[in-house]
Amino acid sequence: MENKNVFHERLTELMIEKGVNTVSLALALGVSDETVRRWKNGQRYILLSQLVKLADYFQCSLDFLAGRSDEILDYPVKEMPAFYERLRGIMLEKGISRYKLVKDLPIYDSYFTNWKEGKSPNLLTLIVLADYFDITIDYLVGRDR
Repeated sequence: MENKNVFHERLTELMIEKGVNTVSLALALGVSDETVRRWKNGQRYILLSQLVKLADYFQCSLDFLAGRSDEILDYPVKEMPAFYERLRGIMLEKGISRYKLVKDLPIYDSYFTNWKEGKSPNLLTLIVLADYFDITIDYLVGRDR
């Protein structure tokens, strides 16, 4: 959960560096300013779809926002595939079954159904999955290499 605090620090730092407030950032991302305040105060986990918009806005990696890297952006951003399909590909690549993933992690089987329907995982889930597979969040979602 240490990364959770880093996300809030990174978001605040980036907003200060870019000179944006919660209202202008919210407008740029298509969310309410209350949502941005909750991200900054740790009252709400950001979803992947919103995290990507935030990373694009600040031109940084998802791993930088999550506190998993100090490199702001060290690769050209690629268009992301659907999260469910990307996750299934990584599971196949790593030889991990859905059953094993659910057994080993605090992830419910119903999450897979939600992701298959196009719903976004939150940042904490992305961190857990990236740590489990020993990969970056950006690789997990298909934004880099």
